[in-house]
Amino acid sequence: MTSLNLRNINPFIGILTSKKGDRNLVGNIPLFRSIQQEILEIGGTSVVFSSDDILSNGIKAAKYDPSNHTWETVLAPFPHLVYNRVPFRKHEDTTAFKEAVTLFKEQSIPFYNPCFLNKYDCYLQFKDHLDLKPYFLPTIKIEDKTELEEFLLTHRSLYIKQANSSMGKGIHIINLKRDGKVLLVDQSHQAIYHDFHDYWGKWSNIFLKIFYIAQQAVSPQLYQGKRYDFRILAVFQGEKHVPVGVGIRQSGNQQVTTHIPNGGKLLPYSQFQTKEQDLLIKKIVELCGKDLNRKYGFFAEFSIDLGLTSEGRYVIYEINSKPMSFDEKTIEEKRVKMLCELFRSTIEKK
Repeated sequence: MTSLNLRNINPFIGILTSKKGDRNLVGNIPLFRSIQQEILEIGGTSVVFSSDDILSNGIKAAKYDPSNHTWETVLAPFPHLVYNRVPFRKHEDTTAFKEAVTLFKEQSIPFYNPCFLNKYDCYLQFKDHLDLKPYFLPTIKIEDKTELEEFLLTHRSLYIKQANSSMGKGIHIINLKRDGKVLLVDQSHQAIYHDFHDYWGKWSNIFLKIFYIAQQAVSPQLYQGKRYDFRILAVFQGEKHVPVGVGIRQSGNQQVTTHIPNGGKLLPYSQFQTKEQDLLIKKIVELCGKDLNRKYGFFAEFSIDLGLTSEGRYVIYEINSKPMSFDEKTIEEKRVKMLCELFRSTIEKK
């Protein structure tokens, strides 16, 4: 293990992630490699570490060498800036993570992307926002049978989602039929329940164990008979968040989600692009970013899942604070360049 010599190196970025067991660092490794490659070109360097690797006067970390595609374990001082890419929510709940956040604050080290976002907290934050509330769908926390039944009676069709999940995990749709039966549709099958009481009986134990929300379902606009959504990547630039790129995700054989791992596919944004829509996306990104920073701390980036209903209404399904890599190469390359420039400018201003 070598000590990292940081003489004349600026910025020095620490990427905080998690460990699998006692040894291997995990997370978005392709993103970590891309950041190192880009930041080397502007005179800086980056390392990857976990909250368990923090020492009394520095960190034990992994440093990527793009020239020979290898990783080296190094000892390094505390970084100029920490970019939080911890991939698991449960790890942000650990004592080690919380102590790390406290240490960075005491050392006046900027800490970017402070936490995962909870879907219900996001709804509560934005439901009364003067400009953004029209884009958020009515949502309740599932904890009471009567409340959920009344919500279903009001809206007739609901998305049932885990509040702390991503990529469509655990989602299904329930529809209240005219005869009182409840139709459940998820990513792989359908089920009919005799009535709401029957549905609640099958699901209540799950709702008691895992934090679920119910969200008014909408009739999505279709392209060639299948639903599609907008995936918007936002990065902070100058004094506000700006859209880096927009990707279109279309559902595959099921109509519940459009995520690629669930059978969705990519479509070019140019097929759906309009000047009015671009301006709207720019406005939504700026307003969401401003409010997220105000409530949680500084987000270098985030992504938005935006939908368009069959009536032409735009709706925000969710906001993600730890965007995965975009499959669109041009979007991902621009993202990495903008992140590294943000890191550099932040350190210069300190």
